[in-house]
Amino acid sequence: MSGFVKRHPALSLGVLAMALGVVFAAPVVIGVAPPAFAQLAALSASTAGFILAAVEGGRSAVRELLRRVLIWRVGLGWWCFALLFPIIPAIATLYLATAFGGPAVDWTGLAPVYSAIPTLLFLIVFAGLGEEFGWRGFAMPRLQHRHNALTTSLIIGAFHAVWHLPLFFLKGEMYHTLGLEIGFVPAFLGYAILVLALSVQLAWIFNNTRGSVLLAAVYHGAGNAWNGYVDIYRGQIAGPVVYVGVMVVVSIVVIIIYGPASLTHGNRTTSS
Repeated sequence: MSGFVKRHPALSLGVLAMALGVVFAAPVVIGVAPPAFAQLAALSASTAGFILAAVEGGRSAVRELLRRVLIWRVGLGWWCFALLFPIIPAIATLYLATAFGGPAVDWTGLAPVYSAIPTLLFLIVFAGLGEEFGWRGFAMPRLQHRHNALTTSLIIGAFHAVWHLPLFFLKGEMYHTLGLEIGFVPAFLGYAILVLALSVQLAWIFNNTRGSVLLAAVYHGAGNAWNGYVDIYRGQIAGPVVYVGVMVVVSIVVIIIYGPASLTHGNRTTSS
């Protein structure tokens, strides 16, 4: 078992995370549990990462994975970027979406910024740390032994996207709503492209912060929080579609500036 995990870390993580996620999503799909129960599936990727680390390398591997959340001295600039940059693509999306049929941008009903702080903190812990110990902390260092940073990020992004599949069948989820509005295939493909773009950005942050799961989790959670605060959807499909394009452009700029080999200026990768 440990040999298979070492040879196929992304596949192992993807399959186990999906299996753990289904345990929480299935009862909701068949109607025997409330929708909130499915939210526990967000923890499945990190849970899978710790399980596989234990299978592969025992306690020492688990400790090494845990230590990645303690890498916080990475410079004020990275902290500011991880916390605040995600609001820029969200705001840009609203203005760009007006050219594609989206509603005129209206900020009059926007809640005070401080009201977003509880959601921000919750999503950093629940969505960020709930996933990033697995996708970045476990899978990325192992894949970068054999692939460059860009290829690694795309492999992880592909598994990450497939991991979200059950949410497209849960009533009340944004993914399900988009699937009903534009069809399952285009909704999932659009979301997969978004996850691939995000994976590139998270790989860039991870490699430039000495493999910090904490900073990856902050960026992941902040993106979710600011998107919800600004509300890029606003009842129109134009917002989510434009947001995918904006995130792809951000990732392309990162690749051009930093290069696909390591996504860092120093040509260094983070490997276990």
